[in-house]
Amino acid sequence: MPRETTRRRILQVTGGTLVVGATASAVSAEDDDEDEADDDYSPLEADGEIDESWPIEDRDAVTVEEEIGDVETGDDVVVPEEFLLSGSVIAGGSVVLEHDAEVDGAVDAGEHVRLEDDAEAEDVAAGGHVALGPDAEVDGDIEAGGDVLLQEDAEVGGNVDADGDIVLEDDAEVDGDVTGQSVDVADSAEVDGDVDETG
Repeated sequence: MPRETTRRRILQVTGGTLVVGATASAVSAEDDDEDEADDDYSPLEADGEIDESWPIEDRDAVTVEEEIGDVETGDDVVVPEEFLLSGSVIAGGSVVLEHDAEVDGAVDAGEHVRLEDDAEAEDVAAGGHVALGPDAEVDGDIEAGGDVLLQEDAEVGGNVDADGDIVLEDDAEVDGDVTGQSVDVADSAEVDGDVDETG
């Protein structure tokens, strides 16, 4: 019989930094199995359309509400639609920037990072996969412990370095080098630097 999970959010503002934490108790083995299944998903499996719930299913529970200061948490973080965060995001879990959201700083996630269409960030680092939706933009570099997907018209101002595979769809653009296990660049996509396949 599965047990219910009890979560309580802890918010603390310290010296211009919003620290978000969560305590959880009584997590069932069934919940752990669901989390493992989500970890196996790669945005490269999406065939053009990423699952809307990836990588954070319950986005309301982890949404940023303060506009100024860094966000640091051991949990997931969602920067809501059309929101400007003047600071960086450091999360132990996954990070999602919803449609037209902007982080005026770096995004560093222990798990996955997703920038939905028209979202922007300075630099992105993830322990897992990174996906940029149509017209999303990273001004600096992307470093990923998994796969990287740049959908149509997505732009990266620096380098893309992944331990997994990299796919650049139509009209995606990278101003620097691209390094991954395998690199698939659409005919209309552009890489200004070198392409290095390590696999």
